[in-house]
Amino acid sequence: MRSQDRRERPDVTVVMAARAGDRQASEQLIRDCLPLVYNIVGRALDGHSDVDDVVQETMMRVLDGLPGLEQPDRFRSWLVAITVRQIRDRWRRGRTWLTAEPLEENARETDPQADFSDLAILRLALSDQRREAVEATRWLEDEEREVLALWWMECAGELTRGELSGACGLTPQHAAVRIQRVKERLETARTVVRAVTASPRCPDLAAVLASWDGRPSALWRKRLARHVRDCPQCLLSSSDLIPAEGLLAGLALVPMPVGLVGLVLARTLGADSAGATVGAGTGTASGASRMVRTIGRLAAKPAATAAAGAVTLAAAGVAWYTAAGSHEPVPRPAVAAPLPSAASSMPPSPRTSASPTPTPTPTASPATTAEARFSGRHALRSVDNPGEHVSQSGRLGILGPVGATSSAATRQAATFTFVPGLADPSCYSLRDATGRYLRHYAFRIRLDTDDGSAIFQKDATFCPRSGSTAGSVSLESYNYPGRYLRHRDNLQLWLDPSENTAAHRASRSFVLVAPWT
Repeated sequence: MRSQDRRERPDVTVVMAARAGDRQASEQLIRDCLPLVYNIVGRALDGHSDVDDVVQETMMRVLDGLPGLEQPDRFRSWLVAITVRQIRDRWRRGRTWLTAEPLEENARETDPQADFSDLAILRLALSDQRREAVEATRWLEDEEREVLALWWMECAGELTRGELSGACGLTPQHAAVRIQRVKERLETARTVVRAVTASPRCPDLAAVLASWDGRPSALWRKRLARHVRDCPQCLLSSSDLIPAEGLLAGLALVPMPVGLVGLVLARTLGADSAGATVGAGTGTASGASRMVRTIGRLAAKPAATAAAGAVTLAAAGVAWYTAAGSHEPVPRPAVAAPLPSAASSMPPSPRTSASPTPTPTPTASPATTAEARFSGRHALRSVDNPGEHVSQSGRLGILGPVGATSSAATRQAATFTFVPGLADPSCYSLRDATGRYLRHYAFRIRLDTDDGSAIFQKDATFCPRSGSTAGSVSLESYNYPGRYLRHRDNLQLWLDPSENTAAHRASRSFVLVAPWT
Protein backbone atom coordinates (compact mmCIF):
# COMPACT_ATOMS: atom_id res chain seq x y z
CA MET A 1 0.00 0.00 0.00
CA ARG A 2 1.52 3.27 -1.02
CA SER A 3 1.65 6.33 1.15
CA GLN A 4 -1.36 8.51 0.55
CA ASP A 5 -0.96 11.38 -1.83
CA ARG A 6 -2.04 14.79 -0.62
CA ARG A 7 -5.12 14.80 -2.81
CA GLU A 8 -6.22 11.46 -1.30
CA ARG A 9 -6.25 12.91 2.21
CA PRO A 10 -9.47 14.13 3.84
CA ASP A 11 -10.23 17.61 2.59
CA VAL A 12 -11.99 20.34 4.54
CA THR A 13 -15.28 19.69 2.71
CA VAL A 14 -15.39 16.07 3.87
CA VAL A 15 -14.44 17.03 7.43
CA MET A 16 -17.13 19.71 7.59
CA ALA A 17 -19.75 17.36 6.18
CA ALA A 18 -18.85 14.67 8.70
CA ARG A 19 -18.91 17.24 11.48
CA ALA A 20 -22.43 18.19 10.39
CA GLY A 21 -23.53 14.55 10.73
CA ASP A 22 -23.30 13.36 7.11
CA ARG A 23 -23.01 9.57 7.46
CA GLN A 24 -21.40 9.02 4.06
CA ALA A 25 -18.79 11.69 4.76
CA SER A 26 -18.09 10.15 8.17
CA GLU A 27 -17.50 6.76 6.57
CA GLN A 28 -15.16 8.27 3.98
CA LEU A 29 -13.29 10.12 6.72
CA ILE A 30 -12.76 6.90 8.67
CA ARG A 31 -11.55 5.01 5.60
CA ASP A 32 -9.12 7.82 4.76
CA CYS A 33 -7.72 8.12 8.29
CA LEU A 34 -7.44 4.49 9.34
CA PRO A 35 -4.14 3.63 7.55
CA LEU A 36 -2.37 6.55 9.22
CA VAL A 37 -3.80 5.82 12.67
CA TYR A 38 -3.10 2.09 12.37
CA ASN A 39 0.55 2.66 11.43
CA ILE A 40 1.17 5.19 14.20
CA VAL A 41 -0.44 2.99 16.87
CA GLY A 42 1.15 -0.22 15.60
CA ARG A 43 4.65 1.22 15.51
CA ALA A 44 4.33 3.08 18.82
CA LEU A 45 2.98 0.03 20.66
CA ASP A 46 5.33 -2.30 18.76
CA GLY A 47 2.73 -4.93 18.05
CA HIS A 48 1.02 -4.95 21.44
CA SER A 49 -2.02 -7.22 21.43
CA ASP A 50 -4.29 -4.19 21.94
CA VAL A 51 -3.23 -2.33 18.77
CA ASP A 52 -6.53 -2.92 17.00
CA ASP A 53 -8.48 -1.95 20.14
CA VAL A 54 -6.55 1.32 20.43
CA VAL A 55 -7.22 2.06 16.76
CA GLN A 56 -10.95 1.52 17.25
CA GLU A 57 -11.03 3.62 20.43
CA THR A 58 -9.17 6.39 18.65
CA MET A 59 -11.67 6.52 15.81
CA MET A 60 -14.56 6.48 18.28
CA ARG A 61 -13.13 9.52 20.04
CA VAL A 62 -12.51 11.24 16.72
CA LEU A 63 -16.13 10.91 15.65
CA ASP A 64 -17.42 11.81 19.13
CA GLY A 65 -15.30 14.96 19.20
CA LEU A 66 -15.77 15.97 15.58
CA PRO A 67 -18.76 18.30 16.24
CA GLY A 68 -16.54 20.37 18.54
CA LEU A 69 -13.68 20.72 16.05
CA GLU A 70 -13.47 24.47 15.44
CA GLN A 71 -10.77 24.39 12.73
CA PRO A 72 -11.51 21.70 10.12
CA ASP A 73 -8.34 22.65 8.22
CA ARG A 74 -6.33 21.38 11.20
CA PHE A 75 -8.10 18.03 11.28
CA ARG A 76 -4.96 15.91 10.75
CA SER A 77 -3.07 17.49 13.65
CA TRP A 78 -6.12 17.00 15.83
CA LEU A 79 -6.46 13.39 14.67
CA VAL A 80 -2.83 12.57 15.44
CA ALA A 81 -3.05 14.32 18.82
CA ILE A 82 -5.98 12.07 19.78
CA THR A 83 -4.04 9.04 18.55
CA VAL A 84 -1.05 9.96 20.72
CA ARG A 85 -3.28 10.45 23.77
CA GLN A 86 -4.85 7.01 23.26
CA ILE A 87 -1.40 5.44 23.01
CA ARG A 88 -0.34 7.07 26.27
CA ASP A 89 -3.60 6.06 27.96
CA ARG A 90 -2.90 2.46 27.02
CA TRP A 91 0.58 2.71 28.52
CA ARG A 92 -0.82 4.07 31.77
CA ARG A 93 -3.30 1.22 32.09
CA GLY A 94 -0.40 -1.15 32.58
CA ARG A 95 -1.64 -3.94 30.32
CA THR A 96 0.55 -6.99 29.82
CA TRP A 97 2.87 -6.25 26.90
CA LEU A 98 4.01 -8.62 24.25
CA THR A 99 7.73 -8.93 23.76
CA ALA A 100 9.50 -9.49 20.49
CA GLU A 101 10.81 -12.92 19.71
CA PRO A 102 14.58 -13.40 19.99
CA LEU A 103 16.30 -11.54 17.18
CA GLU A 104 18.02 -14.62 15.85
CA GLU A 105 14.71 -16.47 15.36
CA ASN A 106 13.35 -15.28 12.04
CA ALA A 107 9.87 -16.73 11.77
CA ARG A 108 8.68 -17.09 8.22
CA GLU A 109 5.05 -16.50 9.11
CA THR A 110 3.46 -14.31 11.72
CA ASP A 111 0.91 -15.48 14.24
CA PRO A 112 -1.68 -13.47 16.19
CA GLN A 113 1.07 -12.53 18.65
CA ALA A 114 3.49 -11.19 16.01
CA ASP A 115 4.90 -7.72 16.65
CA PHE A 116 4.54 -4.80 14.27
CA SER A 117 8.11 -5.16 13.03
CA ASP A 118 7.33 -8.67 11.76
CA LEU A 119 4.18 -7.39 10.06
CA ALA A 120 6.09 -4.59 8.34
CA ILE A 121 8.82 -6.94 7.13
CA LEU A 122 6.45 -9.60 5.84
CA ARG A 123 3.66 -7.44 4.42
CA LEU A 124 6.00 -5.02 2.66
CA ALA A 125 8.50 -7.72 1.67
CA LEU A 126 11.30 -5.65 3.18
CA SER A 127 14.90 -6.75 2.94
CA ASP A 128 18.44 -5.62 3.65
CA GLN A 129 18.81 -2.25 5.33
CA ARG A 130 15.09 -1.48 5.44
CA ARG A 131 14.52 -4.72 7.28
CA GLU A 132 17.34 -3.90 9.69
CA ALA A 133 15.87 -0.44 10.32
CA VAL A 134 12.48 -1.96 11.16
CA GLU A 135 14.08 -4.55 13.44
CA ALA A 136 16.06 -1.79 15.17
CA THR A 137 12.82 -0.20 16.41
CA ARG A 138 12.46 -3.12 18.83
CA TRP A 139 15.45 -1.80 20.79
CA LEU A 140 13.82 1.56 21.62
CA GLU A 141 11.92 2.59 24.72
CA ASP A 142 8.17 3.20 24.66
CA GLU A 143 8.41 6.99 24.59
CA GLU A 144 11.02 6.82 21.86
CA ARG A 145 8.79 4.62 19.73
CA GLU A 146 5.99 7.17 20.01
CA VAL A 147 8.20 9.90 18.52
CA LEU A 148 9.60 7.43 16.00
CA ALA A 149 6.11 6.48 14.83
CA LEU A 150 5.29 10.12 14.08
CA TRP A 151 8.65 10.86 12.45
CA TRP A 152 8.29 7.69 10.37
CA MET A 153 4.99 9.02 9.05
CA GLU A 154 6.66 12.34 8.28
CA CYS A 155 9.40 10.60 6.29
CA ALA A 156 6.75 8.59 4.44
CA GLY A 157 5.00 11.82 3.43
CA GLU A 158 1.97 11.20 5.64
CA LEU A 159 2.58 14.07 8.08
CA THR A 160 4.16 17.49 7.88
CA ARG A 161 6.49 18.76 10.59
CA GLY A 162 3.79 21.24 11.60
CA GLU A 163 1.23 18.45 12.00
CA LEU A 164 3.74 16.38 13.96
CA SER A 165 4.72 19.15 16.38
CA GLY A 166 1.08 20.25 16.78
CA ALA A 167 -0.01 16.72 17.65
CA CYS A 168 2.68 16.48 20.33
CA GLY A 169 2.00 19.95 21.69
CA LEU A 170 5.57 21.03 20.96
CA THR A 171 7.15 23.90 19.10
CA PRO A 172 8.79 22.89 15.80
CA GLN A 173 12.19 23.55 17.41
CA HIS A 174 11.46 21.31 20.40
CA ALA A 175 10.01 18.64 18.13
CA ALA A 176 13.20 18.74 16.04
CA VAL A 177 15.31 18.14 19.14
CA ARG A 178 13.23 15.12 20.20
CA ILE A 179 13.27 13.69 16.69
CA GLN A 180 17.03 14.09 16.41
CA ARG A 181 17.50 12.25 19.70
CA VAL A 182 15.32 9.36 18.55
CA LYS A 183 17.06 9.25 15.17
CA GLU A 184 20.41 8.87 16.90
CA ARG A 185 19.13 6.05 19.08
CA LEU A 186 17.62 4.34 16.06
CA GLU A 187 20.98 4.58 14.26
CA THR A 188 22.67 3.10 17.32
CA ALA A 189 20.14 0.27 17.36
CA ARG A 190 20.83 -0.39 13.68
CA THR A 191 24.54 -0.90 14.41
CA VAL A 192 23.58 -3.28 17.21
CA VAL A 193 21.26 -5.24 14.91
CA ARG A 194 24.03 -5.48 12.30
CA ALA A 195 26.54 -6.71 14.89
CA VAL A 196 24.19 -9.23 16.56
CA THR A 197 23.07 -10.75 13.26
CA ALA A 198 26.56 -10.83 11.70
CA SER A 199 27.80 -14.20 10.52
CA PRO A 200 30.29 -15.07 11.80
CA ARG A 201 29.65 -13.01 14.90
CA CYS A 202 32.45 -11.09 16.59
CA PRO A 203 33.97 -13.44 19.26
CA ASP A 204 34.17 -10.64 21.83
CA LEU A 205 30.51 -9.74 21.21
CA ALA A 206 29.53 -13.37 21.73
CA ALA A 207 31.00 -13.16 25.22
CA VAL A 208 29.01 -9.99 25.94
CA LEU A 209 25.82 -11.72 24.77
CA ALA A 210 26.32 -14.76 27.00
CA SER A 211 23.72 -13.54 29.49
CA TRP A 212 21.33 -12.05 26.91
CA ASP A 213 17.91 -13.70 26.64
CA GLY A 214 17.64 -12.86 22.95
CA ARG A 215 14.96 -10.20 23.39
CA PRO A 216 15.75 -6.65 22.23
CA SER A 217 15.51 -3.90 24.84
CA ALA A 218 16.75 -0.36 25.40
CA LEU A 219 19.00 -1.55 28.24
CA TRP A 220 20.74 -4.10 26.03
CA ARG A 221 20.97 -1.56 23.23
CA LYS A 222 23.09 0.64 25.50
CA ARG A 223 25.26 -2.27 26.64
CA LEU A 224 25.88 -3.60 23.15
CA ALA A 225 26.41 -0.13 21.68
CA ARG A 226 29.42 0.35 23.97
CA HIS A 227 30.99 -2.80 22.56
CA VAL A 228 30.19 -1.88 18.95
CA ARG A 229 31.68 1.58 19.40
CA ASP A 230 34.99 0.19 20.66
CA CYS A 231 35.21 -2.88 18.40
CA PRO A 232 36.77 -2.30 14.96
CA GLN A 233 35.19 -5.46 13.55
CA CYS A 234 31.64 -4.57 14.65
CA LEU A 235 32.03 -0.92 13.76
CA LEU A 236 33.32 -1.71 10.30
CA SER A 237 30.37 -4.02 9.63
CA SER A 238 28.02 -1.03 10.01
CA SER A 239 30.06 1.40 7.91
CA ASP A 240 27.74 1.15 4.90
CA LEU A 241 24.50 1.97 6.73
CA ILE A 242 22.42 4.53 4.86
CA PRO A 243 20.90 7.23 7.12
CA ALA A 244 17.45 6.13 8.27
CA GLU A 245 15.63 9.07 6.68
CA GLY A 246 16.83 7.85 3.29
CA LEU A 247 15.39 4.40 3.92
CA LEU A 248 12.06 5.68 5.20
CA ALA A 249 11.45 8.30 2.51
CA GLY A 250 8.48 7.12 0.48
CA LEU A 251 8.19 3.86 2.42
CA ALA A 252 4.73 2.33 2.14
CA LEU A 253 2.37 2.09 5.07
CA VAL A 254 1.90 -1.34 6.59
CA PRO A 255 -1.40 -2.69 5.21
CA MET A 256 -4.13 -3.09 7.79
CA PRO A 257 -5.39 -6.57 8.71
CA VAL A 258 -8.27 -7.77 6.60
CA GLY A 259 -11.53 -6.82 8.25
CA LEU A 260 -10.26 -4.00 10.48
CA VAL A 261 -11.96 -1.31 8.40
CA GLY A 262 -15.28 -3.12 8.68
CA LEU A 263 -14.87 -3.57 12.43
CA VAL A 264 -14.15 0.10 12.97
CA LEU A 265 -17.06 1.18 10.79
CA ALA A 266 -19.37 -1.23 12.61
CA ARG A 267 -18.31 0.09 15.98
CA THR A 268 -18.38 3.79 15.08
CA LEU A 269 -21.27 4.03 12.59
CA GLY A 270 -23.22 0.83 13.14
CA ALA A 271 -23.30 -2.57 11.47
CA ASP A 272 -24.83 -1.21 8.25
CA SER A 273 -21.63 0.62 7.34
CA ALA A 274 -19.47 -2.44 7.82
CA GLY A 275 -21.11 -4.27 4.94
CA ALA A 276 -20.10 -7.86 4.63
CA THR A 277 -16.55 -7.25 5.82
CA VAL A 278 -17.26 -8.61 9.27
CA GLY A 279 -19.77 -11.33 10.00
CA ALA A 280 -21.96 -11.84 13.00
CA GLY A 281 -20.40 -12.76 16.31
CA THR A 282 -17.98 -9.84 16.48
CA GLY A 283 -20.11 -7.47 18.48
CA THR A 284 -17.79 -6.94 21.41
CA ALA A 285 -14.50 -5.11 21.15
CA SER A 286 -12.52 -8.05 22.49
CA GLY A 287 -14.20 -10.47 20.11
CA ALA A 288 -13.58 -8.11 17.22
CA SER A 289 -9.95 -7.84 18.21
CA ARG A 290 -9.51 -11.60 18.17
CA MET A 291 -11.08 -11.84 14.73
CA VAL A 292 -8.89 -9.04 13.35
CA ARG A 293 -5.76 -10.71 14.65
CA THR A 294 -6.81 -14.06 13.25
CA ILE A 295 -7.60 -12.62 9.83
CA GLY A 296 -4.43 -10.52 10.04
CA ARG A 297 -2.40 -13.72 10.30
CA LEU A 298 -3.69 -14.80 6.93
CA ALA A 299 -3.19 -11.36 5.46
CA ALA A 300 0.39 -11.16 6.69
CA LYS A 301 1.72 -13.35 3.90
CA PRO A 302 3.27 -11.11 1.24
CA ALA A 303 1.05 -10.72 -1.78
CA ALA A 304 2.12 -9.92 -5.32
CA THR A 305 1.00 -6.33 -4.89
CA ALA A 306 3.13 -5.90 -1.77
CA ALA A 307 6.14 -7.35 -3.57
CA ALA A 308 5.64 -4.98 -6.48
CA GLY A 309 5.41 -2.08 -4.04
CA ALA A 310 8.61 -3.20 -2.36
CA VAL A 311 10.44 -3.12 -5.70
CA THR A 312 9.27 0.43 -6.23
CA LEU A 313 10.38 1.39 -2.72
CA ALA A 314 13.76 -0.24 -3.16
CA ALA A 315 14.27 1.78 -6.32
CA ALA A 316 13.37 4.92 -4.40
CA GLY A 317 15.96 4.05 -1.76
CA VAL A 318 18.64 3.52 -4.40
CA ALA A 319 17.74 6.83 -5.97
CA TRP A 320 18.05 8.59 -2.63
CA TYR A 321 21.38 6.94 -1.87
CA THR A 322 22.72 7.89 -5.29
CA ALA A 323 21.68 11.46 -4.67
CA ALA A 324 23.24 11.49 -1.21
CA GLY A 325 26.40 9.83 -2.46
CA SER A 326 26.84 12.32 -5.27
CA HIS A 327 27.75 15.01 -2.76
CA GLU A 328 26.70 17.83 -5.04
CA PRO A 329 27.46 21.02 -3.12
CA VAL A 330 25.03 23.81 -2.47
CA PRO A 331 26.23 27.38 -3.12
CA ARG A 332 29.28 27.98 -0.96
CA PRO A 333 29.01 30.68 1.70
CA ALA A 334 31.88 32.89 2.70
CA VAL A 335 34.50 31.33 4.97
CA ALA A 336 34.97 32.66 8.45
CA ALA A 337 37.67 35.10 9.43
CA PRO A 338 41.14 33.53 9.94
CA LEU A 339 41.79 31.77 13.22
CA PRO A 340 44.41 33.06 15.64
CA SER A 341 47.71 31.26 15.97
CA ALA A 342 47.81 27.60 16.87
CA ALA A 343 49.20 28.39 20.32
CA SER A 344 46.03 30.14 21.42
CA SER A 345 43.65 27.67 19.72
CA MET A 346 41.00 30.35 19.62
CA PRO A 347 38.16 29.95 17.07
CA PRO A 348 37.14 32.63 14.60
CA SER A 349 34.16 34.87 15.06
CA PRO A 350 30.95 33.58 13.43
CA ARG A 351 30.48 34.41 9.76
CA THR A 352 28.11 37.24 9.03
CA SER A 353 27.78 37.02 5.28
CA ALA A 354 26.14 34.42 3.09
CA SER A 355 27.80 35.71 -0.05
CA PRO A 356 29.28 32.97 -2.21
CA THR A 357 32.40 35.07 -2.71
CA PRO A 358 34.96 34.66 0.12
CA THR A 359 36.26 37.82 1.71
CA PRO A 360 39.78 38.41 0.31
CA THR A 361 42.77 38.43 2.64
CA PRO A 362 44.90 41.47 1.82
CA THR A 363 48.21 40.43 3.33
CA ALA A 364 48.71 36.79 2.48
CA SER A 365 47.53 34.06 0.16
CA PRO A 366 44.94 31.61 1.56
CA ALA A 367 47.47 28.79 1.82
CA THR A 368 49.99 30.90 3.69
CA THR A 369 47.31 32.21 6.07
CA ALA A 370 46.01 28.70 6.76
CA GLU A 371 49.44 27.45 7.75
CA ALA A 372 50.05 30.44 10.00
CA ARG A 373 46.66 30.06 11.66
CA PHE A 374 46.14 26.46 12.42
CA SER A 375 48.63 24.09 10.82
CA GLY A 376 50.35 21.28 12.63
CA ARG A 377 49.44 18.32 14.77
CA HIS A 378 46.59 18.51 17.27
CA ALA A 379 44.14 16.40 19.22
CA LEU A 380 40.48 17.43 19.46
CA ARG A 381 38.94 17.10 22.90
CA SER A 382 35.14 17.05 23.19
CA VAL A 383 33.55 19.97 25.01
CA ASP A 384 30.66 18.01 26.54
CA ASN A 385 32.68 14.80 27.10
CA PRO A 386 36.04 16.19 28.34
CA GLY A 387 37.69 12.79 28.66
CA GLU A 388 36.86 11.85 25.06
CA HIS A 389 38.73 12.84 21.90
CA VAL A 390 38.11 12.60 18.18
CA SER A 391 39.58 9.23 17.30
CA GLN A 392 39.05 6.27 15.03
CA SER A 393 38.09 2.64 15.10
CA GLY A 394 39.09 0.90 11.92
CA ARG A 395 37.97 3.25 9.16
CA LEU A 396 35.25 5.02 11.17
CA GLY A 397 35.44 8.16 13.27
CA ILE A 398 34.45 7.91 16.92
CA LEU A 399 34.82 9.82 20.16
CA GLY A 400 37.07 7.74 22.37
CA PRO A 401 38.81 7.99 25.76
CA VAL A 402 42.46 8.96 25.51
CA GLY A 403 44.92 9.73 28.29
CA ALA A 404 48.60 9.75 29.16
CA THR A 405 48.43 6.09 30.15
CA SER A 406 46.72 5.01 26.92
CA SER A 407 48.58 2.75 24.52
CA ALA A 408 50.69 4.25 21.77
CA ALA A 409 48.17 3.07 19.17
CA THR A 410 45.27 4.75 21.00
CA ARG A 411 47.18 8.03 21.32
CA GLN A 412 48.21 7.91 17.67
CA ALA A 413 44.58 7.32 16.57
CA ALA A 414 43.57 10.56 18.32
CA THR A 415 46.27 12.75 16.77
CA PHE A 416 45.69 14.58 13.48
CA THR A 417 47.73 16.90 11.31
CA PHE A 418 45.85 19.99 10.13
CA VAL A 419 46.77 20.85 6.56
CA PRO A 420 45.31 23.39 4.12
CA GLY A 421 41.96 22.09 2.90
CA LEU A 422 42.14 19.83 -0.12
CA ALA A 423 39.22 21.70 -1.71
CA ASP A 424 39.85 25.14 -0.19
CA PRO A 425 43.19 26.13 1.40
CA SER A 426 41.44 28.66 3.64
CA CYS A 427 39.79 25.70 5.40
CA TYR A 428 41.39 22.48 6.67
CA SER A 429 41.79 18.80 6.07
CA LEU A 430 42.71 16.46 8.92
CA ARG A 431 45.25 13.71 8.20
CA ASP A 432 46.15 10.85 10.52
CA ALA A 433 49.54 9.22 11.00
CA THR A 434 48.91 6.69 8.21
CA GLY A 435 48.12 9.38 5.64
CA ARG A 436 44.35 8.88 5.61
CA TYR A 437 42.01 11.87 5.77
CA LEU A 438 38.98 12.48 7.93
CA ARG A 439 36.03 12.77 5.54
CA HIS A 440 32.28 12.22 5.41
CA TYR A 441 30.59 9.54 3.32
CA ALA A 442 26.78 9.27 3.43
CA PHE A 443 27.17 11.70 6.35
CA ARG A 444 29.20 9.20 8.40
CA ILE A 445 32.68 10.35 9.42
CA ARG A 446 35.38 7.95 8.30
CA LEU A 447 39.05 7.86 7.30
CA ASP A 448 40.06 7.16 3.72
CA THR A 449 43.07 7.59 1.47
CA ASP A 450 42.88 10.51 -0.96
CA ASP A 451 41.82 9.14 -4.34
CA GLY A 452 42.42 12.45 -6.09
CA SER A 453 38.76 13.00 -6.95
CA ALA A 454 37.04 16.33 -6.52
CA ILE A 455 34.33 14.66 -4.43
CA PHE A 456 36.86 13.26 -1.97
CA GLN A 457 38.63 16.59 -1.65
CA LYS A 458 35.37 18.35 -0.81
CA ASP A 459 34.29 15.59 1.59
CA ALA A 460 37.63 15.89 3.42
CA THR A 461 37.56 19.69 3.81
CA PHE A 462 36.20 21.36 6.96
CA CYS A 463 35.99 25.04 7.82
CA PRO A 464 36.49 26.20 11.44
CA ARG A 465 33.67 28.06 13.15
CA SER A 466 33.11 29.29 16.69
CA GLY A 467 32.41 26.55 19.22
CA SER A 468 30.01 26.57 22.15
CA THR A 469 32.63 27.69 24.66
CA ALA A 470 35.55 30.10 24.61
CA GLY A 471 38.56 28.47 23.00
CA SER A 472 36.54 25.76 21.25
CA VAL A 473 35.95 25.23 17.56
CA SER A 474 33.33 23.56 15.37
CA LEU A 475 34.20 22.03 12.00
CA GLU A 476 31.68 22.79 9.26
CA SER A 477 31.55 20.74 6.08
CA TYR A 478 32.93 22.53 3.02
CA ASN A 479 30.44 21.04 0.57
CA TYR A 480 27.49 20.81 2.97
CA PRO A 481 27.34 24.21 4.70
CA GLY A 482 25.21 24.03 7.82
CA ARG A 483 26.35 20.48 8.64
CA TYR A 484 29.03 19.95 11.28
CA LEU A 485 31.30 17.17 12.46
CA ARG A 486 29.51 16.01 15.59
CA HIS A 487 29.30 13.09 17.97
CA ARG A 488 25.97 11.44 18.66
CA ASP A 489 24.77 9.78 21.86
CA ASN A 490 26.64 6.60 20.98
CA LEU A 491 29.83 8.68 20.46
CA GLN A 492 30.00 7.90 16.76
CA LEU A 493 31.02 10.84 14.58
CA TRP A 494 28.58 12.06 11.93
CA LEU A 495 28.03 15.08 9.75
CA ASP A 496 24.80 16.47 11.20
CA PRO A 497 22.78 19.62 10.45
CA SER A 498 23.08 22.43 12.95
CA GLU A 499 20.45 22.82 15.68
CA ASN A 500 20.18 25.86 17.91
CA THR A 501 20.27 24.10 21.27
CA ALA A 502 23.00 24.19 23.90
CA ALA A 503 23.37 20.40 23.92
CA HIS A 504 23.67 20.19 20.14
CA ARG A 505 26.21 23.03 19.96
CA ALA A 506 28.31 21.35 22.66
CA SER A 507 28.26 18.00 20.84
CA ARG A 508 29.86 19.61 17.76
CA SER A 509 32.43 21.67 19.68
CA PHE A 510 36.02 20.65 20.37
CA VAL A 511 39.08 22.12 22.06
CA LEU A 512 42.37 21.78 20.23
CA VAL A 513 45.02 20.40 22.59
CA ALA A 514 48.61 19.23 22.28
CA PRO A 515 49.04 16.08 20.17
CA TRP A 516 49.20 12.79 21.99
CA THR A 517 52.13 11.51 19.94
